[in-house]
This record gives sequence, structure tokens and C-alpha cells, in this order.
Amino acid sequence: MSAAAGQLRLRSRIELGDYPVDAAWSPDGKAVVVACGAGAISLAQIEADASARPIGAHAGGALAVAWQKAGNLFASSGQDGAVRLWDARTLESRAIHEGAEWSEHLAFADNGRLLAVATGRTLRLFDASGALRASFEPHPGVIAALAWRPKSTEIAAAGNGGVRIHRGEPQLESRDYPWRGACLTACWNADGRVLAAGMQDGSVHLWYVASGTQSQMQGYGSKVSATGWSANGRYLASAAGNSLIVWDFNGKGPEGSRPLELRSHSERISALACRPSGTWLVSAARDRRLLLWRMGASDTPQDAHLLADECTLLRYSRSGERLAVGDARGGLSIFDC
Repeated sequence: MSAAAGQLRLRSRIELGDYPVDAAWSPDGKAVVVACGAGAISLAQIEADASARPIGAHAGGALAVAWQKAGNLFASSGQDGAVRLWDARTLESRAIHEGAEWSEHLAFADNGRLLAVATGRTLRLFDASGALRASFEPHPGVIAALAWRPKSTEIAAAGNGGVRIHRGEPQLESRDYPWRGACLTACWNADGRVLAAGMQDGSVHLWYVASGTQSQMQGYGSKVSATGWSANGRYLASAAGNSLIVWDFNGKGPEGSRPLELRSHSERISALACRPSGTWLVSAARDRRLLLWRMGASDTPQDAHLLADECTLLRYSRSGERLAVGDARGGLSIFDC
């Protein structure tokens, strides 16, 4: 392997004793908060003894966690219907929302002042003190994905019937970007001009928000279950079945062009993640393989690892120097990138 090639180096494996369903890095990349299937919320210290300790729990099971981009707050939700706001310094928490429905998606705005909570068809915004700022009109269908527009207070909530974009500051506002069918994912490019959604019908839909136009990339063999942009906004990675499809937005863009198809997984891809810098992409599938790619440079993996079990999550640290990989056996593997 040349010096210019990428590599994932296993740093440590943390035994959680339970199935990790979500994870979020601290801003400094020294800790990871993990939501586990049976309900535990655990904090893993990466540079100390590389271990995790439970700090709380959601009855029935945990669902999601999110950490401020630059701050000491993180949030968790669970099947008990509660959303809890935590202080990472004291590890104390309090419920900021409780209800009969589960809150399956949490996301902090880039400025850290707003926390978005998707509960069924309803999106709520809370401020950093935990106070409810807004509860928007219900969506046509259950919200399947959330994505904050970079460097803004606008958030895209995707689901059946398209995307609705909500603004939380300075005044509340919502606008619809309808499309037939069900959106499964949502992600913005680096400058916030293009919103991409993976679709149940085996396509990727694109909204060019700045110009008010849209397009659809078709031809996938199955539903598009994961999407992600390269840090420079040039490449859009998408996963359908056991294939990775990469679209190049350079020049005139992807419309009318052929994408790069990356075929090294033998089973359905369960997760992908784009590194916060460069054009690196990691993917994991039911074949237990973790693959590292450089989009636009090669159609073969730069590095490969065999996981202990099927991957449940992939999370890059804010700097992109570390990668957390959860597996169904109950472990969290930390790689140096």
C-alpha cells in the first residue's frame, strides 16, 4: 500500500454487552455516547482505558443520541417516550419531552442552539436550555430522516410525500418540497444548495434549493437506504442492495452521466459514512466487511476489515481522525483514520 493510500487502523474494541443502535462523538473526539438496544446510555472514553460505562437508561430500549457540534450537551431518546438532555461535565440529565410516541431522530443545529426532535409525524425544536421553541404542524407521514442545512437554522425533515424544510431562527417558517413516494434519507451538500434523499422506489431525488429546480436519479435495483456527501460536495454516495453508487457533481453535474458503481460487498450494505475531510468513504454490509474507498480515485477499496458481526452504525469523529463502528455482537470498534 502506497503512502498516499488510506488506511483504517484498529485502535481498540469496547465491549458494550448490548446491541448499539446509535452513537455520537464529543466535539474533541475523546468520548462517544452510545445508545444500546436494551435501553442503556453509555459513555465510552477513548483515550483513557477505552471502556464504556452506563450513565443512564431508557425503559424498553434506547433509540437515538446526538451531541452538540461544539458544546457540553448531548441528547438521548428511547421507547419510554422520553427525550433527555445531558450535561457531559456532570453526567446529569433531565427529561425535556415525554409522550406516548417514540422520538426516533435527534439532531443539533451547527450553532448548538437548537435541538430537533422527530416524534412520529411531528417535528419539535428545543433550545439549549431544554425549553420548547416550536412544535410544527404534523407531516403527511412519519419523519424518516433529519438534516440541518449547513451553517443555518433550517432543517429538512424527510418522509412520505417529500421533504419539509423548517426554520427555527430568527422566526419560525416552513416550506414544502413535495415528491411522490417515500424518502428514507436526507443529506445536504457542503454549501447547502443541494438536498439529496434516498427513496423507497429505488431512486435518489435531488432538490436544488438555491435555484428551485429538482431532478431524479433512477435505475437502482432496490430502495436507497443510505446517502452521504463528500466533504467538498463533489460526490454523492448512495447505497442500494450490495452496491455503492457514486454521483459526480463536478461541471454540469450528474444528470445524463453514468455514476461510478462500487461492487465489493457480497451482501446488503447496512451503513455508509463520508469522512468530514477529503473524499473518503466507508461502507459496511451484512457480509461483516468494513471497506474504505476514495471516491473518484478508484473503484476498488483502499482498505478492508472483517468485523465481529454485522455493522449497526458508522460514525466519524468531528475531525475525521477516528471512526466508531458498532456491531450486532455488542461491540464498538474504534479505528484511527
